[in-house]
Amino acid sequence: MNTEVLKYKPRVAVDARPLAYGITGNSRYLAEVLQRLIRPDSPLEYYLYSNKPIHPVFQDLIRQTPVFVPSRLPGFIWLNWTVPSVVRKHRIDLFWGTIQLLPIIGLKVPTAVNYHDLNFKSAPETMTTANYWQHRFLSPLTLRKADTVFCLSQNTKNDIEHFFPKIGPKLKVIYPGAQGFSSIAPPSKSLPAKFLFSVGTLEPRKNLSTLVDAYLSLKKEEPNFPLPLVLAGRLGWKSEGLTLLLKEGSLEKDGIYFVENPNDSQLGWLYQNCSYFVFPSLHEGFGLPLLEAIKMGKPCIVSDIPVFHEVLDVLTDSFVPPKDMEAWKNALSLAGKKGIYGRKPSSNSWSWDTTAKQVEESLVDLWKNRKKK
Repeated sequence: MNTEVLKYKPRVAVDARPLAYGITGNSRYLAEVLQRLIRPDSPLEYYLYSNKPIHPVFQDLIRQTPVFVPSRLPGFIWLNWTVPSVVRKHRIDLFWGTIQLLPIIGLKVPTAVNYHDLNFKSAPETMTTANYWQHRFLSPLTLRKADTVFCLSQNTKNDIEHFFPKIGPKLKVIYPGAQGFSSIAPPSKSLPAKFLFSVGTLEPRKNLSTLVDAYLSLKKEEPNFPLPLVLAGRLGWKSEGLTLLLKEGSLEKDGIYFVENPNDSQLGWLYQNCSYFVFPSLHEGFGLPLLEAIKMGKPCIVSDIPVFHEVLDVLTDSFVPPKDMEAWKNALSLAGKKGIYGRKPSSNSWSWDTTAKQVEESLVDLWKNRKKK
């Protein structure tokens, strides 16, 4: 690290909007990384910005650094109207966009941006209409504007290079991490002792309706199938029928249970007590729950999509065509016949410490190279 960095701590503005929505994939990633970046010996100072209040679950984190919630404008307007002026007012040196978007104009500092996926190109049917059009318009501008792009997986990097080949040199793969759960506590709802487990927002991309249909079909064919199915997560969109069935509990008679918005301790209990982790997503930028399942030693039954092959082991885990209900039914049936078994330790540590170190080094390099633009 050069003397310029040692003499002056550059100020990094962080788009902290993921922390406004409780525990999600984006918020878990950002919170875990920030917990390691915000420390007395850090070469950088971090300032958090959001158009909405930070969720109470992250209060311990935000006590450690300045947080600004300057308006209640919608996210798109806030990002492009408020953020550039606040960045100038607070004499910010770097801007880190954490949800794939940067202000279009007015931001005159070096920028880094996280890219979890390229759904608006590769899986537009899984997005809300508003989100699709926002990303279709703003993502190409963001990718061209950004000085550094943090890709959550090699698959995400490949997607971006395929659609935007000229920006390849900006792209850097930084995998997320995972860690064990500090405490374990069962959900308030009474659940079976052993079960299949899946977690995710109730939205089309998570493909939970295919999993539920396959499970119900299996139970008709095999009434004594030994493993119930437990789904956990938060309510989303375009899944109203399934949402209603899960919330009212009408599927419990068929062995399907729902835990809404589990906290970390409850989530740890669900991973600890499941027999298999099931992840039927149509598309993912990475899939943090897979790392949590690996850390807990659980075999996985997942969609056969490229990014999951970056993480899982074909000798331990099962890969299923995402929309093939019969294939899902057969994979679940086989799991019931195999019984309960674990997995070998992963050769990759999947450490949040490593993730945070790579982010910090990239931001420091961005600061060092700012005059070379």
